[in-house]
Amino acid sequence: MTFEHGVASGDPLADGVLIWTRVSGARDEEPVEWTLARDPLLRDVVGRGDATARAQHDHAVTVDVGGLDPATTYWFRFAAEGARSPLGRTRTLPDGGRARFAVCSCAKYSAGHFAAYARIAERDDLDLVLHLGDYLYEYPDQPEQGIGSAIGRPMEPAGPAVTLADYRRRYAEYRRDPDLQLMHARHPLVATIDDHEVCENAWRGGAKDHDPARQGLWAERRAAAMRAWREWLPSRVSPDDPPRIHRRLSLGRLADLFLLDTRSHRDEQAKGPAVDDPARVMLGHEQLGWLLDGLSGSRAAWRLVANPVMIGQVATRFMPQDLGDPLSELGILTARDHGPAPDQWDGYPAERDRLLGGMETHGVGRVVFLSGDVHTSWAVELRRDGVPPDPPPLAVEMVTPSVTSENLDEHLDVPERREDHDIEDEVCRANPHVRWVDLDRHGFLLIEITPERVRGEWWFVESVRRPARGVELGAAWCAVRGSPWLRPAPDSDP
Repeated sequence: MTFEHGVASGDPLADGVLIWTRVSGARDEEPVEWTLARDPLLRDVVGRGDATARAQHDHAVTVDVGGLDPATTYWFRFAAEGARSPLGRTRTLPDGGRARFAVCSCAKYSAGHFAAYARIAERDDLDLVLHLGDYLYEYPDQPEQGIGSAIGRPMEPAGPAVTLADYRRRYAEYRRDPDLQLMHARHPLVATIDDHEVCENAWRGGAKDHDPARQGLWAERRAAAMRAWREWLPSRVSPDDPPRIHRRLSLGRLADLFLLDTRSHRDEQAKGPAVDDPARVMLGHEQLGWLLDGLSGSRAAWRLVANPVMIGQVATRFMPQDLGDPLSELGILTARDHGPAPDQWDGYPAERDRLLGGMETHGVGRVVFLSGDVHTSWAVELRRDGVPPDPPPLAVEMVTPSVTSENLDEHLDVPERREDHDIEDEVCRANPHVRWVDLDRHGFLLIEITPERVRGEWWFVESVRRPARGVELGAAWCAVRGSPWLRPAPDSDP
């Protein structure tokens, strides 16, 4: 009996948190004990109880512990038949004041080492980690899908994840990684999904790489993938089939966090004139209404939107060929005509206009979109037409880099950080609403919230191609209460 995959916690509230583990080598049903305390020696116990690790749930155990104090750190452990899990640390949400959390996405196991997770785990100043999707990749173990064979990180199973057993094995491989395991043991995770949790470029009726003739019904594959996701990532997602992923967490008067699902309800990706069809949806009518009602009804100082795919416009009519080709490799533009990327919000302009137009109609302000998927880092001001200087922005967007998934330097096969930034400068010149961009580096986004501002810091790791400890602050931008524009953040807090 072992706890090979460690412990985790997720979806914290001001008065509660979910704690998780998985029992390896268990029988069909295995009794499990849990303890949660205010100290790492587990002497000041505030909760303990029993649970059951069942084979039908892959022997994963999730416990909802309530009656806790806000903005408080707790420690926890599981035990089964004399075996003890590693010690876990978690934290409840603040109900005001100040909050700080890391944002990450796009962690392809075979693309590199999880140094970003290790650097997040080392921080003692975080309330949570927000994961925007592509927590794992369903790809087969092939040379074109990463450098895994060269660095000792092949995908398991070797074929694409299709069945429930496949997805469970892929999660098990990820959670044996010591850096990812440590991050889970030290911080609660709040997660939504993107496409690779199921299959690349997923939409509600299928995916680009899903072949029903070989891989069966899309509904069955998606159900298997989402079942494994719920088993391995503790979250307050509905048990419905299909599950409702979008949800809202409150940080009291400080902020409301809206987690979006941009995969389960969207129409199929399109190109050419079909992109502009006003009937096409990204969120779907129910989710869009839920989001606009929540944004307009929020009384918090800030409204944060966890948005798996980039919403900011890229004005591609200004893009020269040498810029369009590499950006198409990142899914920011289309490969042939360098037009709107069909998988991003650029490929669903009517739905984006409904969202931004609804915010404008209801006078919703102080909105920060936190986005991922494009493997690169962006600070963007959002307008309905995307073009400054008028009118003022309706919101701002901060896009996190990938943990490992390929960005520009890998696609161009150049060193991990080039000295010239001509492409990045050209992106900003062609798109003045893009205040800053980095196309080369991997890492995470650090968000700090006070009633007066939201500060974003882009932290970059030294390397993903080898184990490395180096990390550096690449840029910092902030949204300030009373101003709709992004501004460079000061070196120190006010």
